[in-house]
Amino acid sequence: MAPPSYSDLGKQARDVFNKGYHFGLWKLDVKTKTNSGVEFSTSGHSNQDTGKVFGSLETKYKVKEYGLNFSEKWNTDNTLTSEVSVENQLVKGLKVSFDGMFVPHTGYVLSRRPLFGYAVSYKYRRNQSAADNTGDDDPRNGRSNGANVFTLSYRSKTGRFKTAYSHDRVRVDADFNVDLSGPLVNASGVANYQGWLAGYQVAFDSQKSKITANNFALGYSAGDFVLHTNVNDGREFGGLIYQRCNDRLETAVQLSWASGSNATKFGMAAKYDLDKDASVRAKVNNQSQIGLGYQQKLRDGITLTLSTLVDGKNFNAGGHKIGVALELEA
Repeated sequence: MAPPSYSDLGKQARDVFNKGYHFGLWKLDVKTKTNSGVEFSTSGHSNQDTGKVFGSLETKYKVKEYGLNFSEKWNTDNTLTSEVSVENQLVKGLKVSFDGMFVPHTGYVLSRRPLFGYAVSYKYRRNQSAADNTGDDDPRNGRSNGANVFTLSYRSKTGRFKTAYSHDRVRVDADFNVDLSGPLVNASGVANYQGWLAGYQVAFDSQKSKITANNFALGYSAGDFVLHTNVNDGREFGGLIYQRCNDRLETAVQLSWASGSNATKFGMAAKYDLDKDASVRAKVNNQSQIGLGYQQKLRDGITLTLSTLVDGKNFNAGGHKIGVALELEA
């Protein structure tokens, strides 16, 4: 069995800590698939603290005979991302993909006299005090030296090439962004031997000729038990333990510490399946933050998730958070 990617090391434990919790959000997810194989996923949530509403729409399509995958995503921040990938065609185990992000922004014009033009992220401002003293800003004299503020429309585009190769004993990933001034290169590798996993990740900024990330991980996986440790840039140290106790109970422990700081983070989490349609979750950390969650499958394709975050240090002061999520799938 091929080892996971570097970013997926310790994923079992992180899922116990993160999945099923939506603190401070009202959330709705809808997934559907057409007869032709096109997958549609839409998601939206409202932040209870800020009132901000965010939504996204994603489409996926696969051409299995050619190993092609197409995906496109748009969100309410007016960001459009697209990805095309091909897998197991050039070499068995090799996946090559390209993703791009397009961010169009519509500018505005504020002026007492019509202005026009086009620029890339350009702003212009004149000193208003001088115009107020001389009267030059009066449109009747044909001049407009007063405060003219305008932002012209521009478009931001980014792209990234990604490659991944997996084998029974090794997994290698590499990607770099499309930047004429110098790409940012990310590379990682994971090796597997008799349940032991060793991984290394590096990021190199070619524009600055500088290594921006230098991470190492070591772990052990034995099916129901997973141990993961990591060192990031020689300053941050972390560890994760995952244990499936039985068919219903999953537990996890995480620990992190940074050199130069006495702050150590520690947490425990568990998930228990009441039956095939319902489960409860709980987690707590050394900051006395307690998270509780309940998930219920109401019927086929409809799942309701309730969660709450309780501040144990200020229990009577309030400020606790709740979360409600509804998932629909057809």
